[in-house]
Amino acid sequence: MAGSPSADQEDLLSRLRVREVAIFCLIALIAVVANLPREWIQDALGVDYAILYGVLGSLVVIALFLYLKFFFFLAVVLLIAGANLPEQIAEGFGISKVPLVLALVAMVGVSLINAVVKLMPTGLEPKPRERSPEGVRAMFYAIERNNPVYAQKVLAMNFDPNLVHENGYTPLAYAALKGNAQLVELFLRYGADPTGKTRDGDTPVELALRKGHTEAADLLRRARQAAEARLAAERPAGAA
Repeated sequence: MAGSPSADQEDLLSRLRVREVAIFCLIALIAVVANLPREWIQDALGVDYAILYGVLGSLVVIALFLYLKFFFFLAVVLLIAGANLPEQIAEGFGISKVPLVLALVAMVGVSLINAVVKLMPTGLEPKPRERSPEGVRAMFYAIERNNPVYAQKVLAMNFDPNLVHENGYTPLAYAALKGNAQLVELFLRYGADPTGKTRDGDTPVELALRKGHTEAADLLRRARQAAEARLAAERPAGAA
């Protein structure tokens, strides 16, 4: 039986995303401040423009290497849009195109270097599944609460659905035991192994049948047959 859900499990997604959200918000704030009238920034706030741009550039670099993917795409789109503003609009907002163009060139250049030489992680390459006990506990929390939406959010963060919980069950096996066909289908879609066994040697389909969950059992039976067919097709000719 899964343990009782804790407050730590409830705010798991918030804690996992807090750094990237904080960095993105800080970049947005500094970008807005950097485009305020220069005299107002230096006189009223006493902030040096060079320092402001330095901090902004540093944060962009940090975000570039830590959270490339969506934020990189968004930053590139915004920089392209800013660099191509008509002169009158750019002057009206006090936007200088030179820093935007330089930042755009730097970001694209670094990403191209990363793609070619692969010396620095970009976040765009396929990542291995996170083998996180905390992620597994979050999946079990979703099963206990019968909450497919929460489970999908956890799975979308690249947690491995085949990791065994401390109670001896995988998330798929526990969903089969509970009879939630929607969660069973969700775990299968995210790569859960229908042939895997619990600590006691039971497969997910056996658990579903034992509890009379026919819909979940049918899904698992079809998934297991497909997995076994794939393994048979991949097995070298003549292998036992």
